[in-house]
Amino acid sequence: MASSSGYRVSRGISSLVPYIFAAALGACTTTNIPTVPTQPAVVIPPGPPVTVDIATLPGKWGLASYRDEKDRARTQAEAKSACGNPYVIAQGSQGGVMMHLPDQAQPSEVFVKVSPDGRSFIGPRGAPGMIQDRVVMFYQGGVLITEWLDPSARERYGTLLFVRC
Repeated sequence: MASSSGYRVSRGISSLVPYIFAAALGACTTTNIPTVPTQPAVVIPPGPPVTVDIATLPGKWGLASYRDEKDRARTQAEAKSACGNPYVIAQGSQGGVMMHLPDQAQPSEVFVKVSPDGRSFIGPRGAPGMIQDRVVMFYQGGVLITEWLDPSARERYGTLLFVRC
């Protein structure tokens, strides 16, 4: 009798396996588990690809910022006059350069990173376009223009304009 009831139990369970599997699979496909992004979505300002050779960045720069494109020429003149108290970009120890990240008193080593579409970003190691990065909007003739990708930093600091001293 024991073997007969054991057979019935195992046969009963085995006949339920497809239903248990279907229920489990259904639960997996309908369960809505929220995902937490590793960083907020970043809006990258539009613009053409700009290339930057990191070896050209170390040195003394005048620095100013603006919020409206119509102020760019005036801001460039202000940045040039800031060469009396320059922003110094130093060579980093790991192949990058030393620059400040938003709200940091001490500079950090940052790197030029290029996205698949050819845009250059300056920021900590990692993929191009991270929220800690700044996108290079213009780099030519001793003028470097960048914008922070972090909307809060961009709001506080505006568009940064560096002029080689």
